[in-house]
Amino acid sequence: MNILQRYIARQILFTLIVAVAVFSVILLTGNALKQLLELLSTKQVPVGAVLKQLLYLVPFVLTFSLPMGMMTACLLVFSRLSADNEISAMRACGQSFWQLIAPVLAAAFLLSLVCLQFNLQQAPLLKAAFKQGLSNVGLSHPTALLEPGRFNDDFPGYLIYVSDSKGELIRDVSIYQLDAHGSVIQKIRATHGELHPDLPHKKIDIALHNVKTEIHDPNDPNNPQRIRPGVIAADYKLTMDIAPMIEAKRVRRDTNHLTFTELVAAIVHLRQRGINPSPYVVRAHRQWATSFSCLAFAMIAIPFGIRSQRRETSIGIAWSLALAFAYYFLVIVAEALSNRPQFYPEVIVWVPNFIFQTLGIVLLSRISRVGVV
Repeated sequence: MNILQRYIARQILFTLIVAVAVFSVILLTGNALKQLLELLSTKQVPVGAVLKQLLYLVPFVLTFSLPMGMMTACLLVFSRLSADNEISAMRACGQSFWQLIAPVLAAAFLLSLVCLQFNLQQAPLLKAAFKQGLSNVGLSHPTALLEPGRFNDDFPGYLIYVSDSKGELIRDVSIYQLDAHGSVIQKIRATHGELHPDLPHKKIDIALHNVKTEIHDPNDPNNPQRIRPGVIAADYKLTMDIAPMIEAKRVRRDTNHLTFTELVAAIVHLRQRGINPSPYVVRAHRQWATSFSCLAFAMIAIPFGIRSQRRETSIGIAWSLALAFAYYFLVIVAEALSNRPQFYPEVIVWVPNFIFQTLGIVLLSRISRVGVV
């Protein structure tokens, strides 16, 4: 690699790192903002636990931020080089255009291989782990189990109200035990208490203090005249089975959460049973096709950047978003047709790559022959 190639490579690398960082942050928050805000605000889950869950999304987000970052870097760098007539000067020194962009295209191909590894293996598994982690984090932190100020019906067979919670401590507690028809059969009131989740045994212990209970007639639970006083105690322990809650929160893995190997196995299994596996076929093709968007984006961004001849960062970002929208719109169309194999959605998912790379080769060849316009 000569001096001019290293110069362009350094410019691309610096811009790529910044662009990938920006797009990654945007995509991370965009994919999980609603759930994370709910955990942080209403559920009062510690920030550290929430940030830990975000790490699961990193490989999935990189499959989008790396291609978009590469495209943005190529647009910004080559538009600036063109605006400053640096490319013309480099070619005047005897460098061919293909020699100048060869390291950039090589880097884009390597990034495509990185995206391929993420798409085929890590991203699906870790995305499923992220969703399951969001469900588990509420069970792991006592304050997330009960939202203050409202009746919580997540616990099977119970309706629970607390006025305040902090750490393991809950205050002004009302617990309504329900029968199979949802009628109250016992009411428990306590001034305060503590939550002690026991996830390995799928239960939660609630230690209550200053307790008064009321017993409803099981044969006529809604008749207030048949309510009788129950236990009055300084301390009272209640154990709840949360196995149904854990099962309800278990994330069911769909095609988005399957690795390429699992998709192939599912396709073979469905075909043996005479079932059309089109959604799985489309997902498998998408994992491969979108992985090479890094190369497709670079090939289209370089000539677009050169021809724009603009130094403004906003113009480059606008072009990046427009091209990315066009690319992923066609991918979404293919997935929308995944249950209609007569339209060959597994072929449509490759169309954006074909268009971008073909158009890129045509424009790059024209620039190489006639010079920078």
